Amino acid sequence: MIRSLGFNVYFYVGTLLVAVVGIVLVPIPTPVLLRGLLFHWARAVVWGMRWIGGMRIEFRGLEHLPFHGPALLANKHHSESDGILLAARIRGIAFVAMQELFRYPLIGAILYRLQMIRVDTCGGGRERENLAQFARRAYDGHRHIAIYPEGNLMAPGERERYRSGIYYLYRDLGLPVTPVATSVGLVWNRRDWRKKAGRAAVEFLPAIESGLDKETFMRRLEDTIESASDRLIAEFAGRPYRPSQLVLRSQGQTGIGTPVTAPRATP
Repeated sequence: MIRSLGFNVYFYVGTLLVAVVGIVLVPIPTPVLLRGLLFHWARAVVWGMRWIGGMRIEFRGLEHLPFHGPALLANKHHSESDGILLAARIRGIAFVAMQELFRYPLIGAILYRLQMIRVDTCGGGRERENLAQFARRAYDGHRHIAIYPEGNLMAPGERERYRSGIYYLYRDLGLPVTPVATSVGLVWNRRDWRKKAGRAAVEFLPAIESGLDKETFMRRLEDTIESASDRLIAEFAGRPYRPSQLVLRSQGQTGIGTPVTAPRATP
């Protein structure tokens, strides 16, 4: 409890101070300095997770992470730390984020200046066009693009239906997709105030080649990410492997939903 409290003070106070510095950098014509600030802030958070909060995060499969962009990553989303962990590894990464985040004081202006990719999860065809436009800008800038296909924070052992925005990016940009599995929710679950000391992992998996049809791609992406995440959860929680349960939520909701089914078989 003391370690969790200490880390929360470090994280939230530090983040506020960095946001204030970020606002000062927003008017500068180039986002390079702001991206550098994001990178070093993320690395400072990861340091605090380990040495203050006792959360030791392993990075696995780094050989599967494209060294240079443009590249497309599809991530399991357990925790508000997921993006931080990626940002600490990949300088200048572009995240696909809900448009609501762009309306927050301080944070919204910084996200705009960082040229993050905003999306309306209730969008449809027109929103796909906006997603493609903003993603193309990141592609042209040779940046890594990270998207969370479920669109929600999920507790360990849960999954949402995968939304098709990732497929349209995959198709329109002509890029292979690197799936990213995680068990980070075991130590930092969603937006929980209380963190838990312990070990977890982020794993980069072999890329899914470009050119697949929508049904094949979506099925393969979900099976790959969920099976690998379930394996990591079992390993770090010290329990037998269990397939994740499907949880249906309203779009943009991050609270607890209702498990429906878990049709995938144990590998």
